[in-house]
Amino acid sequence: MKDIAIHVEHLYKDYKVYDEPIYILKELLGKKKYFRTKPILKDISFDIAKGEVVGIVGKNGAGKSTLLKILAGTLDKTSGIVEVNGDISAILELGTGFHPEYSGRENIIMGGMCQGRTRREMEEKLEEIIEFSELKSVIDEPFKTYSSGMQARLTFSTAISVEPDIFIVDEALAAGDAMFVSKCLRKMKEICESGATVLFVSHSIDLVRRLCNKAIYIDEGRIINHGEVTEICAEYELVCMGQEAFTRKEQSQSRGKKISNLGYSIEDIKIFNKEGNESFSFFQHEELVIEVTLNNTMAINNPIFLIKFMRTDGILVTSWMSSEPDYIPTGKYLNGESKVKFRIKDIMLGDGQYYISVYMFADRHGSDTAFYADPLCLWDNVVEIGIRRKCRPLSTFFDQPVEFARE
Repeated sequence: MKDIAIHVEHLYKDYKVYDEPIYILKELLGKKKYFRTKPILKDISFDIAKGEVVGIVGKNGAGKSTLLKILAGTLDKTSGIVEVNGDISAILELGTGFHPEYSGRENIIMGGMCQGRTRREMEEKLEEIIEFSELKSVIDEPFKTYSSGMQARLTFSTAISVEPDIFIVDEALAAGDAMFVSKCLRKMKEICESGATVLFVSHSIDLVRRLCNKAIYIDEGRIINHGEVTEICAEYELVCMGQEAFTRKEQSQSRGKKISNLGYSIEDIKIFNKEGNESFSFFQHEELVIEVTLNNTMAINNPIFLIKFMRTDGILVTSWMSSEPDYIPTGKYLNGESKVKFRIKDIMLGDGQYYISVYMFADRHGSDTAFYADPLCLWDNVVEIGIRRKCRPLSTFFDQPVEFARE
């Protein structure tokens, strides 16, 4: 355990929830329990080695801030093991440990003492902290008169001054002007490269990628995955994209342009992953299946299908036609409902959001291709999907595999 900075094993955290405020008083006066339990963290286990810089990602309400508060010692756990080896400095909320009536100067000393430092240590660092915060002109004014950005400056400047073994930051860079945020990021990078152990929560995935080498993905109080930062961030972004695309589909079933002619109609288009589950987000080089549901009141033999991938900014990225480059008979579809599937075994599209369109044409006769301008039925931009690379983000139309050949 000597190389482990933080050890967490089977950690649980529950909150008591009272439906009415009066129930708290009733419980204090009697023996009956009036609360219900709301689980926040559920069986969390992980180890963080000394010197690792770990980002924690997840949507709002996932339990990220609760976890950091327990690690920082400002919140009790319900059960489980939490072992922290080293001095901790934490920025959990703006103005933590700061008194609104005290001056900025007084709050620096008090804030540092809340982090476990002595008054003497803070007095020695006082001028350095004031200089970093760029608040010398107002440092003797009450903290309550500071703007949220100024409070963020003083909070951050005080926290980073104590040179901790373990540094915990929860969205501390969300406030403040752009120049000071840039200054904080440089200081954060110095801390990350100094050998200190850092836990960092941010809704900015790009920031997590820039600062961290590992990441933990939490959802609904459970660890979904943890490991190398680019892979974990890509997985989290992929889930977010899928959820957004699903929501947009639910809200707008009439998306895109739909045309039905001569008794032929596309009724539904669904996208499935390799496991056969409907999905709206994929990693590059995964498998994707497009299922098209038709409703034909007239029989048709060997229809031709065209599939288009349009980026959501309006750029046509690629298309595929079932008659090219080789003629592929699709079979005879009689009256009524029928389904046809198209399998993409290796997605090569670049990072981004895409609309999928499907067209159906009559069978080709000879070399005549003019009929492609007159589809029997079509549905433009009906489904939106997201594609992400597993490694670093790359804004290109497609991902071209390249092999390294040593001479």
